[in-house]
Amino acid sequence: MEIEFNTGRIPQAESSPQAAKRTSVPDASAAVSFSASDSLKSQLSSLSAPRPEAVAKGKQLVADASYPPDYLLDRVAKLLAISGNSSSSVQSNLS
Repeated sequence: MEIEFNTGRIPQAESSPQAAKRTSVPDASAAVSFSASDSLKSQLSSLSAPRPEAVAKGKQLVADASYPPDYLLDRVAKLLAISGNSSSSVQSNLS
């Protein structure tokens, strides 16, 4: 199997003819519980602050059009293609 990463292809968004549509409107007087979001907010507030140097490095990599390199994307594509085939050796398929 040959997999080649194509950097020039832009996927076209296709609209689904059977898009799900809401047929009923929820009752506005129904009680809504936000206990899960309150729990998430408290967990978020207990996290440590992000490292500024790591954020700067991430922004630099995002701005670089050549990152990640094509050879790396090709290797990841090969790994994904063979991941369902447990009888083949990953190392022999990457070379």
